[in-house]
Amino acid sequence: MNNISIKTKYQLDKEKLDNEIYSEYNKLISQDGAMATAVDKHLMEKYSIHSKSTIWFIRKRVEKRLNSNKS
Repeated sequence: MNNISIKTKYQLDKEKLDNEIYSEYNKLISQDGAMATAVDKHLMEKYSIHSKSTIWFIRKRVEKRLNSNKS
């Protein structure tokens, strides 16, 4: 069966933004001496996010999507 995308433009844009945040978080947190609080604050300011838990939810959502693609 063909793999056609049944996602809206909004969903695709949201996934793209989530992936950017996820990648940047992992890049920043992997640096020596990086503090999770400072990384969260940086991402919140950069992407106009108002809650630290939103960063956490984005990370978990992307991890779940990546794990489901591996299966």
